[in-house]
Order: sequence, then structure tokens, then C-alpha cells
Amino acid sequence: MKNKSPLYIGIAIIGIIFLIMIIPIDVMLANTLLSEFQLENVSLTIKMSLIFMVALAGVYRLKLIALSGLSSEYGWTSKLLNLIPVYLFIIGILGFMGKDMSGINILNLLLLLFACLSVGFAEEFMFRGFLQPFFIQKYLSKRKGLFKSVLYSAMFFGASHLINLMVNDNIPQVIGQAIYAILIGFFFGVLVLKTNKLIPLAITHGLINFFFLIGTLPGLQNTEDIVSESHPLPSLTEQILGGLLPIIIFLPLFIIGLLMLKKIDLEQVQDKL
Repeated sequence: MKNKSPLYIGIAIIGIIFLIMIIPIDVMLANTLLSEFQLENVSLTIKMSLIFMVALAGVYRLKLIALSGLSSEYGWTSKLLNLIPVYLFIIGILGFMGKDMSGINILNLLLLLFACLSVGFAEEFMFRGFLQPFFIQKYLSKRKGLFKSVLYSAMFFGASHLINLMVNDNIPQVIGQAIYAILIGFFFGVLVLKTNKLIPLAITHGLINFFFLIGTLPGLQNTEDIVSESHPLPSLTEQILGGLLPIIIFLPLFIIGLLMLKKIDLEQVQDKL
């Protein structure tokens, strides 16, 4: 597989993700006592765990450990860079501030957290841990090779979000998701090369999803007067996720990624090959 074009591998990865995502796990669990919210997150966790295992097996089978950020040979450097996306945590938290969380089922909260972390690990291991090393192997010796490697893997990461069209018929919203996934995916790709570690990045990714999705928990109520159900006011998070604002919010990460990329030691990357 190492001799295959990374473009073909990227297409194959999206195909694998698609096949896993259409597995009717929710149908298999339909007769359980799980609520609709719990069923959705249990199903997502199982699917993401499968994607994670495929990616992890590929990384170790093809000996991509050093480039993937899983090697103990290279220490965790520039740790503070992992704190840059914390501003996204704050934006997510603003989405449910002013709401009464006393009605939230703790099991639902934990299921959401676990599901989001499973997404973080699955996507980071697949795209930054598995796919990105293939692009680096092919393009590192070429002009702007490292930039192309990180960008192309981020573009496949963005393209994978188009699978959401299966469950979301809001085409502009899904396309927006794909675009800002490319922006944050580029930053993540540079970050794993700069810090040499993938797991902290996967956790950060999962927590970003978690803080943005807390507002979807059943039982979360406005503490102010309840707005008419026929004309509900969208939360801050819903407004962010529904328009062009996400691209503006994630664009700084892309710019920071470009700046960080210039300071990466190409000799060390070559050594990892």
C-alpha cells in the first residue's frame, strides 16, 4: 500500500468511512430501552470505534508510527500549542450559558462526551495519523511538499464531512462544515508534526465537538421566559453552526497553522520517514 498514490488511499478512506456510517446499528439497537438521543450517540460511538480501529491497525501495519505522532522515540514538544484551540471551548460554552442544566441526565452527558471523544480519536487517527504520512512520503522532497501534504490530507478530512448529507439535507450547512473542517484539519496536521503527539490532539478534537454539542442535550432549558415553541430563538451555537461564522472562527487556526509550518524542522520529518 505504501507504493499507492495517497489520493487513491484518501478516496478509499472516505469509502470505508461511508460504509461504516451506513451500518444500521441504530436499527439493531431499536428494541433496547435507550432513548433516541442515547441510541444516536451509542450508534455513533460504535461506528467511530470501528473507524479508529481500522486507522490504528493501518498505522502499525504499515509502520507509520513516527509520522503519525505515536512514537515514544519523539517526545511531546511545544505542548502549549495544544492550548490554542481552547478559544473554541469558550465559544461552545457560550452556546449553553444562561440555560438551566439541572434537567440534564448525567448518563446523556457522559454518552455525549464519550461519543465526541470517539469522533476525535477516529478522525485524528485516520486523517492525521494514517493518511497524512502517505502524502508526506510522496511530497516532502518536492517544492512546498510539506504544505501540500498537510493541505491535501485536510481536504480529504473536509470531504469526509460531506457524508453528513445522508442525515442533513441542509446542503449549504454541510458544505460549510466541510470548509471549516479543512481549515481546522490543516491546523491539526501541522500541530501533530510540531508536537510529535497525536493523542493530545485527538482529545482536543473530541472536546471541541463536546462543548459545541452540549446545547443538544435533552433537558437543557432556558432560564429566561420560554420562547414560543413555534418561533424558538436559536442558541449562539446554533447560529454559529448554521452560517458562515464558523469559517471566520476557524480561519485563525489555518493562519496559525501556516505560521507554525514554517518553523517545522524538515530534517526531523525526513528522519521520521
